[in-house]
Amino acid sequence: SSLAQGPSGQSGVFSAIAMMSSRSTTSSSRGVIVVAAAGAAAATASVLSRTFAHVGQSVGTGTSIRAAAFRGLRGSSAEAPPGGYVFEATSQPSLQLALGAFAGLAAAAISSGAARRRRSGTAPRRSAPVTAMRAGTLADCPYTVYGKKDIDVATERQNMQEITCPLEVEMPAELAGNLDAQRAYFAENLPKIYKDLKKHGAVVFRGFELSKESAGFTQVGEALELERCEDPLHSVAARDAVNKEAGVYEAVNKPSRRKFYVGMHNEMVGNRAPGAALFVCFKAAEEGGEFLVADGRKMFKDLDEDWLKTVYDKEVRYSTAEFPMGFLESLGPLQGAVEPLAYGALQQALKMKVDFDTELVWEKSEYDGSKILQVRAMPQVPIVRHPYTGEPAWWGSMHSHAEYLRSEREKVYGEEGFAETTGASRINKTDVYYADTDEKLEVERLKHLDDITMKAAVPVKMKEGDMVLLDNYLVMHGRCPFEGTRKHAVTWFKSPDYSKAEA
Repeated sequence: SSLAQGPSGQSGVFSAIAMMSSRSTTSSSRGVIVVAAAGAAAATASVLSRTFAHVGQSVGTGTSIRAAAFRGLRGSSAEAPPGGYVFEATSQPSLQLALGAFAGLAAAAISSGAARRRRSGTAPRRSAPVTAMRAGTLADCPYTVYGKKDIDVATERQNMQEITCPLEVEMPAELAGNLDAQRAYFAENLPKIYKDLKKHGAVVFRGFELSKESAGFTQVGEALELERCEDPLHSVAARDAVNKEAGVYEAVNKPSRRKFYVGMHNEMVGNRAPGAALFVCFKAAEEGGEFLVADGRKMFKDLDEDWLKTVYDKEVRYSTAEFPMGFLESLGPLQGAVEPLAYGALQQALKMKVDFDTELVWEKSEYDGSKILQVRAMPQVPIVRHPYTGEPAWWGSMHSHAEYLRSEREKVYGEEGFAETTGASRINKTDVYYADTDEKLEVERLKHLDDITMKAAVPVKMKEGDMVLLDNYLVMHGRCPFEGTRKHAVTWFKSPDYSKAEA
């Protein structure tokens, strides 16, 4: 412990090691490895910090490393999770501070993993994802259903028809003021609503008073016999909730994120994706903040055919976070010894925290060319077959995650607001790569994708009580920047039982 003490007598490294040591007896062998690796890194950091007057870069005073890092695993649109292990940087940047952050990450991961195992009585295995934790009575968020990779792009595009998306539905005037009758409307019209959802991909319900409050909004999903599921983000962080037990979550409302254009995406975290979602407006922003929907089938039909075939064959990988490692390059002959410790501590922390596979890749930062560790998700196809209809649809988060497109949007709308909420904007950087070569998608291809996406995107200006029911496998969603106060919410569901739909 004397090695872990810095000049001030107490440091983030020391605190992290103390926390980790207190948990090491109940942790699995994997956790012990993390303790050993982070402990060695901390000791090395302390010795080096006494040797070098200035090494590396400051982590940033008051930065919540865990919050920023694991929000990055969700992607650009997620809110920063509350709490977590906060590593306070001192006024003098040092290697001790940087590796202290890794020790804190490892400690947070062990704490989360140990608590999860105490609840379940089992330890997670590397060969299989950890079962998602339950929140109240909510079902687990389902695993993503990609369908068979057998789509003939040219043939199936020829057979696709233009479909109106979204479909607009106004509340019948005779239901005004009668909440029981409005509730009954959804139950009695379930077969037709399911038919409309299956055909159009998204249905906008306007004028209903029942959904102006959280309790009434929850009753709409119940009347439609939709099974609520957990927020897919819960495995890596915690989204702010209006009513967590009922599965009513906030939908990127923070004023600090008002300038952030949420790019078009299907909701998915790791290997889990809800089948449907019901969005609601409890309060509209004074300006902007429109909800966006885009039909993935139209995207499939309109994207360049040759590139569509190429990207479908090659598949894609998303980088979901990156950690600055420039300090390692200042260590000279010691870099080779410290580098694997930093890599191992972060790798184990990620494995303990998230219930899906990720890979760490050494890269060079586009900010300053310094060394970084990039977190990448596993390969996935950008086109899926709908689990019930079998229709092909464009799928994923390419539009929201591509660094080039995010940067271009920043030029129009301003900074995304990550630094304002977490103090660690660099950690949240995301991008898209071809899975077979690990090469970035070409800028010209991304420009084409943006053009087709924005042509397909339909802005939905929602008023208090308005709702949007969408099929997550057919339709992408996003959000425009806004000014003022905005309160929208969402509940995630398993896929509807379309056998109940009208013929």
